[in-house]
Amino acid sequence: MSSGIYIATAGAVAQSVALDATANNIANASTAGYQGERVSFKEALGSAKSADTALVQTTTAHAVDGTNGALMQTDNPLDVALEGDGVFEVKTPQGQRFTRAGNFQLNASNQLVTQDGFQVMGPGHQPIALPPDAKTITISPEGDVNADGNIVGKLALARFSPSQLKREGGSLFSASGTPQAGELPKVRSGVLESSNVNIVRGVVDLVKVSRTYESLMKMIQGYHDVETRAARELGGPK
Repeated sequence: MSSGIYIATAGAVAQSVALDATANNIANASTAGYQGERVSFKEALGSAKSADTALVQTTTAHAVDGTNGALMQTDNPLDVALEGDGVFEVKTPQGQRFTRAGNFQLNASNQLVTQDGFQVMGPGHQPIALPPDAKTITISPEGDVNADGNIVGKLALARFSPSQLKREGGSLFSASGTPQAGELPKVRSGVLESSNVNIVRGVVDLVKVSRTYESLMKMIQGYHDVETRAARELGGPK
């Protein structure tokens, strides 16, 4: 079999991964706190044919784009955003997770939760509960949660490098290793961080990746047709 079909197939697989990531970015362009995903590929030597045949590695690197999104004023005291690198800690059925989406709300138990109902954590991995009769709620730049002027909790914040974060759907991440040392980000109340995905760039990337994928699939079909015809002609009666 021609080495060309291996090269085209590896490229098509890589572009399929890029297509999924780009489509997911566009789908989350309006998700609060969403950070886009970037896919990178490396060149690998194809050992199946010859040492000088270059293939695209099908094992790709998914990296989180740590660029901060624009801040939108909401004047809702439970809407918060982080200035600088950092994430909020939340508790999910799968355990400790992290997010930059600060569109919080209160559940039936008056606990601070995410839009998906995950508890927002304080120091010591403890949930933050507010008095049911609280009239005024504020959140300080240090993350202190105040109810009628009394501190009732504090947002647990952490800093990780993008390589430590693994996306688990939407704006939710799991993290590997320990958080980075250094100054934690400041919290702004009454604002939300929008997605950092540029929808125009995303659509352009989607078109480019789609066209590349289609071209590679045509190449694969062309190699297949050539080899089928060759096998039929060379293998026929003499």
